[in-house]
Amino acid sequence: MKLGGWPLKFGISINFDDTLNTAVAKSIAAETSKLDYLWIPDLPNQRYPPAIAAAAASRTSRIRIGLGLISPILHRPIQIASSMRTLIEYYGERFELCIGPGDRDNLRMVGIDLERISGIPKMILEAKNEISEHLDRVGLRCRVWLGAQGPRMLKIASKFDGALLNYSDPEMVAWALNKIGRPYETRKWAAGIFAPAYIYREFKPEIYRVLRFASATVALGTSEHVLKRFGLKDIVTSIRGQYGSKPFSTSVLRMVPPTVTERFYILKSQEELPSYIRTLESLGIEQVVFAYPQAISLETIRELGEILEATSKE
Repeated sequence: MKLGGWPLKFGISINFDDTLNTAVAKSIAAETSKLDYLWIPDLPNQRYPPAIAAAAASRTSRIRIGLGLISPILHRPIQIASSMRTLIEYYGERFELCIGPGDRDNLRMVGIDLERISGIPKMILEAKNEISEHLDRVGLRCRVWLGAQGPRMLKIASKFDGALLNYSDPEMVAWALNKIGRPYETRKWAAGIFAPAYIYREFKPEIYRVLRFASATVALGTSEHVLKRFGLKDIVTSIRGQYGSKPFSTSVLRMVPPTVTERFYILKSQEELPSYIRTLESLGIEQVVFAYPQAISLETIRELGEILEATSKE
């Protein structure tokens, strides 16, 4: 389903720390609001997305449910494939998967240091092939997206069913798509974006503060190649140097200036959103995932749906 008159598909990502009941309530709200996708992220030391996905699927009927980003470095490909098979067999083929290396700081919390692992792109691609082959053998279909940002991952993106780019700035999106090439000209392939977002009618400073912190985390985790390409390396590197390998704290995130964070979030009023969506369409983007804090409450989910419905008719 495409919401209103927009050809793009829209989704939300629920919060890492939502309880099961809260996640289900937000899933229902997303479907009622006519959103196309619900994405369920993985956090290494907390829940595993399939449990949330099963609960959400049991209470919804239309919305597509995406699991991810899930890291094959943390979860074995056969384990991921088995979970997807169970979900599809029980609830039908409305599930999709996004895999990638995972967040460096979150993985470090469970003893995994990405800096010490070589050949990560090859490992992720092999995991994708193993997952797809496992599902193919039992006659099941599941789109597998690559969660990508840096040039090494973008290089293998065309070998997936699509890429969810961890960008929001149109200049960065265009650069990433250029790195990937044009696989969708020869076969079915889709590009989407996944970024911290706050779409609003009435601006609420407390949600904006959460948005700033979420996007600061993305900025601090961005590869040096990308930061250098867009003139952000010096400021981000200096901030990184002050916390070393420690987890991000509120004080560190506050150090990231708005001129940096605004490159990594989607902050649009109802009046500003249509122009932004048209820009993404012109670049070839087919899905927009409004990540945390857009789904911070049932109210913000419903407001997003209402705004998308209203602006699509303009």
